[in-house]
Order: sequence, then structure tokens, then C-alpha cells
Amino acid sequence: MKNKINILLILVALGLSSCDSWIDPDMNIDPNQPLEATPALVLPAAQAGIAYAAGGELSRYTGYWVQHITGIALHARRHETYGTTEADVENLWKFYTYGGQLMDLRNLIDQATEQGSPHFSGVGKVLMAYKLGVTTDMWGDIPYRDAFFGDEGNYTAKYQTQQEIYTDLFGLLSEAIAELEAAESLESPSSDDDLIYLGDLEKWKKAAYALRARFSIHLSKVNGNAAYTDALNAIPNAFESNADNMSFQFGKVAVEESPLYQYLDQREGYIGGVGKYLVDLLKNGDEDGVGEDADPRLAVYADTIPGGTYEGFLPGASSAGASEIGEFFAKADALVNFITYAEVKFIEAEAHLEKAASDPVKAAEAYNAGVIASLAQVGATDADWEAKFAVETAATITLEKIMKGKYIATFLQDETFSDWRRHTVLFDLDLAEGAKTTEIPRRFPYPQSEREYNVDNMPGGLTLTDRNWWDE
Repeated sequence: MKNKINILLILVALGLSSCDSWIDPDMNIDPNQPLEATPALVLPAAQAGIAYAAGGELSRYTGYWVQHITGIALHARRHETYGTTEADVENLWKFYTYGGQLMDLRNLIDQATEQGSPHFSGVGKVLMAYKLGVTTDMWGDIPYRDAFFGDEGNYTAKYQTQQEIYTDLFGLLSEAIAELEAAESLESPSSDDDLIYLGDLEKWKKAAYALRARFSIHLSKVNGNAAYTDALNAIPNAFESNADNMSFQFGKVAVEESPLYQYLDQREGYIGGVGKYLVDLLKNGDEDGVGEDADPRLAVYADTIPGGTYEGFLPGASSAGASEIGEFFAKADALVNFITYAEVKFIEAEAHLEKAASDPVKAAEAYNAGVIASLAQVGATDADWEAKFAVETAATITLEKIMKGKYIATFLQDETFSDWRRHTVLFDLDLAEGAKTTEIPRRFPYPQSEREYNVDNMPGGLTLTDRNWWDE
């Protein structure tokens, strides 16, 4: 009896020690609850988060200030009248920048690099450069190199100057291009996880060059002619048509709706509609905005008022009654643009006109192409109108036309805020009625959490109207 028991114990022990040979060790792992967030899982979440911020607070706050739109009630009116506070940008900073997308992208890049997937890390670096650029353009000096070590106990990240951040983002774009060209990659983005380009690496490369052109032209005040040269050097490898646009499309179901749609639905009456300055530009000299000279995009950007005409909101308006935002931008499944072919053409036009060896012929050609691309982008192509108003020549093209054309084409994009800061004198924007400052803001306030927990590193003494490095 004792021997039988010993044999039984041995058999049980052997069975337990070699259970991997007959029991699948992965049988209890839930495929819907992965133990590790792979690049393929992180990428779509990061893209959606970046798009939500771009089409949400970034778009609204800067849209009020450049008078694309007007806030008429409650906190929307506070932003409209330049009363934005450190608490207002808390979520944008904490959840949609550092604690969200930048951290996700850092993890994606590190993991993709470690596992030998340069195509994934290349895409991650394009997005990192974009998000980093937007962040520094809004705030100026920001944390970056020291910003991703919270799990190691570093909660007080040091800030880098905006000039240093720009050096880093240009480096990221160069690295991204090289990695996207890699001959081998263990894993690559696909249509299952890349919600922007569906795994098309050539389009990601074009986006990297387009962003290089954008960030180069941002430095026109500090780099002068070199800024225009650098932008023009990038453009031949950038976007070739609207098919290359770096955009994110939201969906119609409740959890996929665009941020502007959600805001208008949940905060009815906060935003009045489209700003008068923009509407008047789109009217193009036509009193009611419905004549043959009116820009075809007016009917896309804005809704008519009773009587079938268009009227924009004055800055600081406190009552409804003018044109609301058009459905193309306000619908649930709207596109949020990061950077477009039209923008690249306007960058090209500015660079050709403003460089030391000015080339107004090429500037006019690029401007005309930008206008036509912008119309096509929103489904407003009109050959007759284009034949009349997208025909600038070397003798007629001006920087003011280029920048105002770009102002129209980048409707509801925070990039317009950067353009306005670079060329303020070209835009005769009126101070909002009830303004809380004597100037239109030129930067975001740092968030409350940074003042409370990282004040020793956070730049102090700055107001909404202080200028960033490249805006001096």
C-alpha cells in the first residue's frame, strides 16, 4: 500500500512539473485583455487622442482668438474675451498631451525600436514631432527630454527652451524618414491599426516632409531667409495632392463622434458660429454672400441666416443670430486635419515670395494651387470661380493675399494661430468686445498642476500676451 502511494505521488509530481507539455500555458490569457500594449494597439489610440485634442480645445481656443469662430456664452465667451485660465488647459496638458499622447508615443517608439520595427517607430516619430510642435507652439518652453520618467519617480520634469524643442522635433522627423525607408521591419503599421494612412509608409514620409516645411516656416522671424530655404527644400518630397492629407476621420456612432460635434451637442448655445472677419473674406465683396463672386467655401463653412444670406459674428458677441458653423465641419463624422496639401502650397507660396531671391511667378502658381486644393478638399470645386479668383500672377500676388488665403484654407486648425502671430500686421482683427486684455493672446497659460507641483521648473511671470521664442 505504501509503495502504491509513493508511485502515485511521483506520477502527480511528474505531471505537475511537465504540465506545459499537455496544457497550453496561454489558455487563460484573454485576447481582449492583453498583458502588453503593443505598437499596433497603441498607435490607433494615440492617433485618436491627438485628433480629439486638435479638433477640440486646440481648435476652439485658437479659433476664438483668430476669429474663425465666436464664443457667446459661459466658458466659450470667457475664452472669446481672452479670459483663458490655467485650469482651462489642465485636461489638454495632462490627459491629451503628457499623460496621454506623448507618453503613449514615447512607449510606442521605445518598444518598436527594441523589437526591431523601424516602420512603427518611424510613424511614431512623425506623430511625436507633430504633437511636440503643436505643444511648444501653444506654450513655448515645455518639458520633453525629461518628461517621461514618472514611473521612475521623476514628477518634476525640467523644461527645454522652445529653440531646443525645435531642434529635437527636426531630429525626430529626420529619424522618422530614415526609419520609414528601412528595408526590413519586424512589424509594420497596417489598415487595422493605422487610422490615418492605413499603413501607407510613403504617405507617412510625405507627412514628415510636410511637417518639416511647416516648422521651418514658423521660424521666419528668427531664421530669416534660411527658414524659407529650408521649407522649400522639404516641399518636393511632401504632399502632391489632397489624397496625401494628414487627417483623421471620426465616426457616426456615439463613441466615435468628432469633438466639435460633441461640443455643439452637449454645450448648445456656447459657440455662436463663424466669425465676421472670416465670413467677410469669404463673401469676397458680395454683400449677401450668395452672388457669383462669393467664395464657394462660404456655403460649406457657414449656414445661412433667415433670408438665405450669410452674416458672421462680431468678436465678443453675446447673442445668437448670425451664421452657425456648417455641417461639413460640425457633423459627427467630420475630418480633423493635421496638415494638408493646401497648407503646403501656401507655405510654398510664402517661401518663394519672401526668400532673398524672390520668385513671384512660383509664388503665384503655388497660391493658385493652394486655393484650388482647399476648395476641392471641402467639396466646393467651382471652375468658373477658380478661373476668376485663383489666377494670381507675378504682378498681382502679395504676401497679404497668401496669408489670408491660408487663413481661409486652415479653418478650425490651430496652425492659423501660428500664422497670425507671424504676420499680425496683415490681419486687421478687432479686439473682442469685453476683452480682458488689451491685446489678442499669443500663448496658452501653463496648467494649474505645473504651478502646484513643478513650479521650480515652470517658466514664471508669463501672461497670455507674452511672446514665444519664434514670435519675438
